[in-house]
Amino acid sequence: MDSLKRSFYIKNLIKLLIPMLIPILILGTLAISLIHLYLKEKINQENLNLLNQIQMNVDMIFDELDSINLTIAASAVEFIDLQNMLQKKWLDPMDYVKLASLKNMIDSPAIAHRYIDSIYIYIDNNNNRFLTSTTGGVVNLSTFEDTSWYKTISKKRISEAVWTEKRTIIRRPENFAPKKIKVISMYRSFTLANGNIGYIVLNVNTSYLKDYLNSLYKMQGQNFLVTDRDYQVLFENHPVNLSTTKIKSMGNHSKAISTMQIQKDPSIVFKVESEKYSWLFFSTIPKDSLYKLPYQLSMVTLILLISSIMVGGIVAYYLTKRNFREIRSIVNILNRAEKGEPLPHIPSVITDVHSFIIHKILTNFMEQSYMKVLLSERKYKMQALELSVHQSQLNPHFLFNTLETINWKVISLTKRPNEINEMIDNLATILRFSLDAKDNLVVLEDEIKHTKSYVDIQKIRHKDQFTCVWDCDPGVGKYYIVKLFLQPLIENSLHHGMIVKGKKLSIKVKIKSSSKYLLISVIDNGTGIEVERLEDIRAKLRSNYTSSNHIGLYNTNKRFQLSYGENYGITIRSKLGWGTIVTVKVPIY
Repeated sequence: MDSLKRSFYIKNLIKLLIPMLIPILILGTLAISLIHLYLKEKINQENLNLLNQIQMNVDMIFDELDSINLTIAASAVEFIDLQNMLQKKWLDPMDYVKLASLKNMIDSPAIAHRYIDSIYIYIDNNNNRFLTSTTGGVVNLSTFEDTSWYKTISKKRISEAVWTEKRTIIRRPENFAPKKIKVISMYRSFTLANGNIGYIVLNVNTSYLKDYLNSLYKMQGQNFLVTDRDYQVLFENHPVNLSTTKIKSMGNHSKAISTMQIQKDPSIVFKVESEKYSWLFFSTIPKDSLYKLPYQLSMVTLILLISSIMVGGIVAYYLTKRNFREIRSIVNILNRAEKGEPLPHIPSVITDVHSFIIHKILTNFMEQSYMKVLLSERKYKMQALELSVHQSQLNPHFLFNTLETINWKVISLTKRPNEINEMIDNLATILRFSLDAKDNLVVLEDEIKHTKSYVDIQKIRHKDQFTCVWDCDPGVGKYYIVKLFLQPLIENSLHHGMIVKGKKLSIKVKIKSSSKYLLISVIDNGTGIEVERLEDIRAKLRSNYTSSNHIGLYNTNKRFQLSYGENYGITIRSKLGWGTIVTVKVPIY
């Protein structure tokens, strides 16, 4: 009953869930697929475009250095004058005029653009002087607060035309605490007309760049990062604290969009390269933040599916409980009817399927069940009676033939002890075995033993006209078999096989076993059976044919069918002039 209840529950659940889940699955799948195909691609492209815009704006900021460089190129004479002024110990009035003009050239961009912290122009000179936009003009390295750029120039020296460096400038204004200013210094070398080397140092305040990056629309957790060609961080909107190895891995990736583990979170990395300055621009966004909408839609779909399953499960449980209660009442009526117990009253009004079924059961079941029991009982009795009749037919038939043989033998022999005694002993053994009515099934070992007694009697009767060979698999004697089935098959071979005179009949009994069956065959080399006669015998074996002629063969077949079922019985193969094979397949219990 529990398995039936589960089956009802599963069927009800399927009927409820299919109409609910199919629309949700179709709509959810389509929506998620469309979002992943279009929205996800659009999000990626927009973020890549934003990074490209940042790269262009930063390039424009540092392009100011090119403007100054062009001015220098156009003012070659003035910069030779600057070198001369840097070499002088004292400047004359004309030098101050020229210096004011040069100072104005570097002060203008520094004043016009808030992101420029300062601009230095240095030309090799013995006094270690340079021009700066932060003071009145020419200053000495020994008295200036920012000198780390000069060390960089001393190391590079003509090896590169343009390069960048992240530095920290410490300013110490009077009456104020020292102030640290983080800058990105862009260096550009130039050559004067006289062959001397000069350098322009443009210092860009990174706080401005950071403010610029933070002013952009960003997704939750999005960070911008700019590095030089050596993967050193130049500036960023928020400290990510990435190692150089991690940044190098981000930079070496072949694709502009990749996925990496950043601070234990899977993140999408967008990369753009500045060909002009060899900088790398990165944007890192946590994957959950970037694809928040697809994830939310997936979660909504999943919640709807789970809710549908839960609601469907509750409703299916209620329906199953109600239906099973009705089924249980019907089953109880059937069980009471089979046991002969009193049945409930027939419903006076049929209101639903349940009451209709009970009404039909109460009006029809008892009569049909009772008739079925009567028919089964009658069929069983008929089978038992028929089996008994066939066995009773077999014994007198054999007894008559044997007594007739003994009678003729007694007449032909003297009264002294001889083979008649052996025949009588064998006959007595067979009669006792045949008349033992305790059971219709005997072990095969006993059946073979008493059949051999029969064969010994026939050998005395027919002298040397036949031989009988037994070929049995080991262990087959323990199986149960229908009693007295081998003797009629051997008798049939003797009766029909020794018609031809001068030919010695050979009979072989083969008993082979498998995992499920015993295969018993009686083979002789007698006269065989004609084709038409063989088909007639086979047809009669398949039918309910009975006759006084061939009583052993047909009745043995009938006994097998009554004992084991209609699918079992005798099969015959024969060829005229060659012999006959009678086979019986017996199930092993």
